[in-house]
Order: sequence, then C-alpha cells, then structure tokens
Amino acid sequence: MPNTLQEQIGLQQQDSYTYTASYEKEWLIGPVLLGGCVAAMIYSAAEKHFTTTIASLQQPDVLTLHIEFLRPCMALPSAIKITDLKLGKGSSFIQLDLYQTQNGGELKCCTALATSTNFAIQVGPSAKTDVLLSPVPPPLPDFKKVEADQPEDHWIPSKTIGELLPMLKRMTFLYPSKGQPTPGVIDYWCAFDKPETFSGAHLAVLSDVAPSASDTLLRTEGIFDAHKIYRLKKEAAKRTPGKPAVLQNTLKEAAQARIWNTTLNLNLQFKRRVSDEMMWTFTRVTTRMLEGGRMDLDLVIHDEKMAPLCFARQVMLVIDAGRRFKKDSQNKAPKL
Repeated sequence: MPNTLQEQIGLQQQDSYTYTASYEKEWLIGPVLLGGCVAAMIYSAAEKHFTTTIASLQQPDVLTLHIEFLRPCMALPSAIKITDLKLGKGSSFIQLDLYQTQNGGELKCCTALATSTNFAIQVGPSAKTDVLLSPVPPPLPDFKKVEADQPEDHWIPSKTIGELLPMLKRMTFLYPSKGQPTPGVIDYWCAFDKPETFSGAHLAVLSDVAPSASDTLLRTEGIFDAHKIYRLKKEAAKRTPGKPAVLQNTLKEAAQARIWNTTLNLNLQFKRRVSDEMMWTFTRVTTRMLEGGRMDLDLVIHDEKMAPLCFARQVMLVIDAGRRFKKDSQNKAPKL
C-alpha cells in the first residue's frame, strides 16, 4: 500500500546496528522537527531491527517505545545506533540513540528503549474489561457522508494548511459538533488522504498532533487552542455544510503565542498490528494536571470500531513561546 510517511523517513540500514533516516520540511513545527515524526523514525528503525538483525527471534512487532528528547531535532539527516540490551524468547529489549550533526558536531538528540513482541502469537490469557471512555464521546461518524462532503450530525471536518507542520494538509480531522466541553479532554478523528493508510509509524506521529492541551485549558485563543479551532470549524460548517473547513497558520502567528509545549519524554504502548484497510483513527486526549508549567498528556488512539491501538503518554513543559522561536545571531538550534 502507498506509504508517503515511510518514503519520507527513507530508512537505510548501514550495518546490523546502524540506520540512517531522512526528513521532510513538512515535519517542521517552527525551527524543529515534530517530536511525533522523530518518534516515527525511531519506531521504524526498531521495527527494521526486529525484522532483520534479530529476525530469528520471530518478534517482528514493536510492543513499547520510550523516548527521551534530549535536545531538538533539526531539519537534518539522522543516524540511529542500536544496542541489544537483552534478547529473549518472548520479548527483547533494545536501546536506540538518534544523532544529528548540528553546528559542526555530532549530537545525541534522543535516546530510546524499545521492546519487541509478536502480536500473531498468544503468550497468555485474554479477558474483556468494562472500562469505558468518560465522558462518553459523540456517536461514531458516518464516514461515507464525511468522505462525500455531506453534513455529518455529530462531527465537523477540517484540514489545516500553513507554515507550521505542513504535513497537516494531507490529513483530515473531525471535531465534535458540540465542541470540547470537558476541561482536560479533547476528542477527534483523523485520516490521511487516500491512498495512504496507517502503520505503526503513523500512530507514533499521531501521538504528537493533538491540539494544545495547555492552550485549550487556558483558552489562549492561539492557533492550537481547541476551542478556537472548534469555533472556526463551526463558522465554516454554516457557510459550506459538509465540506472540510480549511484552517491556516503562519510562523508569525505562532511566534505571537504566549506559551509553547515542549515534550520531555514520550511513552508508547502498541496493542495490536494496524490493519492495512484502516482509514480513520479516534483519539481521546486527557490532561489531569497543568501546574507550574509542568503537564501530563495521555492519548488513547483507537481504530474505526473503537478498539484501542496505542496508548501514549507525554511529560511536557509549558514554556514561554519566545524561547522556542527566538534564534541567536548564529541561527543555532533553540534550547530549553
């Protein structure tokens, strides 16, 4: 199946424990690469390692991925070096270190730990639970209506075109028609433009494309405030019912923001393989506390039948936006 994201990552195996990855300018959010796209590169390297260097273990799937973002990744090629920490019969542990050559020197930008599994094999019992999403999200969308640009009763479609994260132009988002009424909770559906379908690397990207929980909680009216996004969508839906609202953003507008979210680390737990036929995902974003500039962010990404695919957790600092967009006289990488 067509996979633009994997083509952009351009993963190349240099030897059994070294990989190189490319980048795309459409991954840029301000002067740096989106953390979710960096996570997708690391995920791809882990998956490749599981299916080549240690393929004899028959553990081709990424079960967990933990990433520490030591410094921002710039629009530069990356090298990913892997160390086998423990190879086992049921699961294996590897370390992945991502390097970039910045300002004339090789810098370690991220360090990650990944565990492997084989989702095709049952290693123990299964049981259903009665844990439900609370608050209950709106009913499932009628995807046929959405794809035919017909009004949907419970969801409003949109696309985003702009200088910040240009890859959003290849994605369609659905917001609840009644907005995001619960502080600390954001719901949305997402699809990539056809014919691209989802993979585990896409889920890694989706762990980092949610509206800003801090902007939404503080109602900043910034470009990532989910309340503002909803209002713009609602106005567009009245003018052109059923057709995706086209939202725009600029670096100038982002630089005028008061706050900016910086991810310190990201944890991903994958629950199953992604079906090649899946076209839409539902994400529930939950923030339990924003205090003193420190914030938690939990995301649960589901398939079209609301079965969980991936649990993601971020630890974030909410900082002055000027620290992210200000550059020094030598145009060096921004620092925390």
